[in-house]
Amino acid sequence: MNRNAILPVLLLVALTSMLVAADRGKNLTPRPNEPIPKAEIMSLTGSFEGAELSRDISILWLSGPEDHRGGEHDYIRVKELFVPLLESIPRVSVVEAFQFPTQDQFDQADLLIKYLHLPELSDEQFAMYQAFVDQGGSVVSIHESCIMRPVERAEKLADCIGCSWKGNQSSQWSKFGHSHPLYLRTEHPAFSGLPSSIKFNDESYWNLLARDKVEVIGAIAPEADTNDLSFGEVLKTESARSQAFWTWTSGKGRVFGTTTGHYTYTYYDPLYRLLLLRGIAWTLDEDPAPFMPIVFQGITNDEGLVGTTSNMMNYENRKR
Repeated sequence: MNRNAILPVLLLVALTSMLVAADRGKNLTPRPNEPIPKAEIMSLTGSFEGAELSRDISILWLSGPEDHRGGEHDYIRVKELFVPLLESIPRVSVVEAFQFPTQDQFDQADLLIKYLHLPELSDEQFAMYQAFVDQGGSVVSIHESCIMRPVERAEKLADCIGCSWKGNQSSQWSKFGHSHPLYLRTEHPAFSGLPSSIKFNDESYWNLLARDKVEVIGAIAPEADTNDLSFGEVLKTESARSQAFWTWTSGKGRVFGTTTGHYTYTYYDPLYRLLLLRGIAWTLDEDPAPFMPIVFQGITNDEGLVGTTSNMMNYENRKR
């Protein structure tokens, strides 16, 4: 094939790639997974009856004003869902903060869980955050919580949690459905014993600014391109969307991050809850068993099915 014949092909490929990138999965229908039999989930949680934490745990839940239509980025609603669930675990207490914690709240917390779009933070606030992690604080960062604007401050956020959005010209986002499974690094203790892949209908970010020694433990990739590949091989494919889940340590602190969790119904999915709770336990260096009742709580019906059938897109947002 001569050069003149090749050029139109290359242009077509480039145009197709641009159109796919611009679509961002907008045609994906927001839809929860079908509820799953409790016995199937129990095979992943293992036995947890009588399991106890080794110590008292103080959790600080950080939320902010909602910034999407109802059913997406429902920071307040997800907080109102999870705070009572976490408080139902013996030896766990939860304190709430809005937009950013006070120094006293940091001082009292063992774990910071954040699901919000962060406000612009001062150098003093970043120093408080960094000290919390380096001195042994645990962090679970969910979805939009890895984004810092102005983007020039992204370096400071990455110092605290390992990964951060580095701008619209570099980092990317897209919805994903069942044709793009979430692949897990099951060699990591947070995901040990779980399936190698799980299917959701949600959204993730990738090409984030990442600190050295960040360990990617979850990635989105087309099933057609990655069937029968190991997690390491999936990450090496050109189509992989890395950093769906990651872990990182700074000083004495542990961080578990995810760029998933866009839709409210995702938090009613038992498998997604399982992933978050495994991450929580890993950051605290605790056995996950005491957290496992939350996987089923409030979403198990009389037929023993766990999950939701509502897409929750008709929710009304609240400012606080």
